[in-house]
Amino acid sequence: MKWLLALAAVVQAGTGPDCDPLDRKCTLPAPQREPCVWVGPHDGKWLRIVDQEDVDPGAPKPCPPVGSAEDHDQSIVYAAIASFRDSICPDTITNMFLRAKYPDRIRVAVIQQNLPEDVDCLEKYCEDARIAQNLPKDAPCPRRGQISIKRFSSEEAKGPTWARAQDTDMLPDAAEFCLRTDSHMTFAQDWDTLQIQQWYDAGNEYAVLSTYVADSTNLNDDGSMKNVNGVWEVPHLCSIQWENGHVRNMQAKAARLLKKPKLTTLWAAGLSFSRCHAERAVPYDPYTPYIFWGEEFSRTARFFTHGYDIYTPPKTLIAHDYKHTQGDPTHFKWNGRGGPRLNRNQTIIKARDAANKRIWTLLGMPGGDPSQVKSLGKYGLGKKRSLEDLIKFTGINLRNRTVSGNRCGNIDWVPWNCGSWASDALEHLHNSITPPKSLHDDLAREIWRGEKKVVHEAELVEHFIAKEAHKLAEEARVVGSDIRHLEHVAAERLPLPEDESMNVVTVIVGLFCLWTSYKACRAVFDRGNKANQKALGLPVAKEV
Repeated sequence: MKWLLALAAVVQAGTGPDCDPLDRKCTLPAPQREPCVWVGPHDGKWLRIVDQEDVDPGAPKPCPPVGSAEDHDQSIVYAAIASFRDSICPDTITNMFLRAKYPDRIRVAVIQQNLPEDVDCLEKYCEDARIAQNLPKDAPCPRRGQISIKRFSSEEAKGPTWARAQDTDMLPDAAEFCLRTDSHMTFAQDWDTLQIQQWYDAGNEYAVLSTYVADSTNLNDDGSMKNVNGVWEVPHLCSIQWENGHVRNMQAKAARLLKKPKLTTLWAAGLSFSRCHAERAVPYDPYTPYIFWGEEFSRTARFFTHGYDIYTPPKTLIAHDYKHTQGDPTHFKWNGRGGPRLNRNQTIIKARDAANKRIWTLLGMPGGDPSQVKSLGKYGLGKKRSLEDLIKFTGINLRNRTVSGNRCGNIDWVPWNCGSWASDALEHLHNSITPPKSLHDDLAREIWRGEKKVVHEAELVEHFIAKEAHKLAEEARVVGSDIRHLEHVAAERLPLPEDESMNVVTVIVGLFCLWTSYKACRAVFDRGNKANQKALGLPVAKEV
């Protein structure tokens, strides 16, 4: 009788394979055939993923993303890399370009911290690229214009938060999607388009895809994705421990068979992919030198309070070379071999203590200074969600440094006032989205110009440009005839050799034609000049 009661209790708790599909406490025994996450041996093992909207269609939803993944074949993808004495850095850049579907749109920023005898990331990349393309040693470096680099001595390195803050001014204005990753990575084939598609699948304009990245063995040698454990298993970051007074991300748990990104509570620096407005709204704090454990959760808090949400990607597209980094005792590490003496240098200790205090101030934790919260400025918390919202959402009590409950399973999106989303989105788009690649890209055009009427206006502009182009072609024919006539006259009348007379007249007339063409083209394409538009009979759109 007792075993029957126990079995009934198990089934009631949702631990059987036949529990209600909407039961958010249902666990799945092997083999799993539905999306699930590992929540630990004491909390139900593999828990079925059931979103709040599945149970309640009227539940609040995130602000939907603008456009669709198909709109972004030409969108700039910015990749920020912090490198510390890393000989694998050149391979990372090579692989990033090689495996991208559209390598022309990739922009790479490297913060390099080396000694003179170390491998220079850019120089070695250029050398390898020339060899791969059978170019001479003195040939221009392939894709050099797509790579920016700042070089620092490793002796002046001040930790990951300081290093990553150095690339803030390297972010191109035209960049729409931003990737932040490490200097020893490998990439899946077509990672750029697949990563954008994953981001859209989250259904959230403020989504940030992030996790502790899987090992490079989780990708095949040809760049194809590997079906890990036959269930597309991926790392799922959701649990923490306390380290030196800071929230420290623990080793990632796992998720299986994800059909879309899984909402989670923690952000990781090794992989972060989002719209670039996330990087602009939540820039790295350069005033937290020599910090390691406090880096990730402090940015988690800032993302969350600014309205951003962290998601576990459903498949591994970017992987980490652990074998030749963490697994290699000869590999240099900022907080280990080849790095500064963190615990022996009194200047470093003093700066680190101040950085600790700054983070505790940000998070309202013991050891911080509440009077200095306002002084944090743009490196402080956002206003879309509160610190109390963060504590409740993550289960991390920052006041007494404890953790309550398991947040690896089904968690709910924390609403914020999406009534202001439209204006915020327009501001973000102004700063991050590249111009529409086509005048017929309705959605992008409406966002950029703010009214459906622009569709008609764009057609008028296209017609006008075609008409003007035809006029210019006719004028070119006339000018060409005049040039030939002038050359003939000059050859007869000017006391110069025939070839010189021809050159002089051609240059003079050519300069005049170039000036005339420049003025005409500027009038056509300078759409921000309303006076020009009116003078040319073009429609003048209202400002948004």
